Amino acid sequence: MSFMIECGAATESDMVLAFLRAEVDSPRFRHAVQNCLLMLGYDRLLIDSADAADIQQNAVRRALLGCYRGYGHDAYLFRGFPHDVRWRRVALETGDLQTILYAKEQSWIAFSDGTRLVSVGAKNAAASPTGEGAMAVAKAIREGAQLPELIVAEAAEGPLVLVEGHTRATAYLLAGSEAVQVIIGSSPQMNRWEFY
Repeated sequence: MSFMIECGAATESDMVLAFLRAEVDSPRFRHAVQNCLLMLGYDRLLIDSADAADIQQNAVRRALLGCYRGYGHDAYLFRGFPHDVRWRRVALETGDLQTILYAKEQSWIAFSDGTRLVSVGAKNAAASPTGEGAMAVAKAIREGAQLPELIVAEAAEGPLVLVEGHTRATAYLLAGSEAVQVIIGSSPQMNRWEFY
């Protein structure tokens, strides 16, 4: 049973900005973001003080996500990611969060005992080095931290699969969050994405 609450349309630019906001301070990706910003001749104000209506800024942010994550280049995280994706915003309630899957990537598969279920990852968090970050983020959520939206992929038929926000999704379950803001990308071709 789905408990998704539809919150309206989103654009590709909304997704890209949420993605960058999530990773600009990420221990794993911040150096890649900073290096690509320098290569493009910009600083992090492009993300921190974004004008979502500015066409040029949106184009540079898209290029930035392409630089270090392969977006729009059929590379890295976005190998096989379809070009006909429709984006929308939803709030996921507990039932949906329990069934969401991690991307098909080995470390998250192992963390979830081969199931890819975020709910299994949350149960394993305390006993795993992978879970340490999620536990710290869960504490921040309980203390009122506002975090960027999760980015999720959806095929015509099939599960919701995380594109970005694996640690945050795990943390939301650990924190007992009842509604989580998500940008979902839907495509009938989504099952061709390498990590779906």
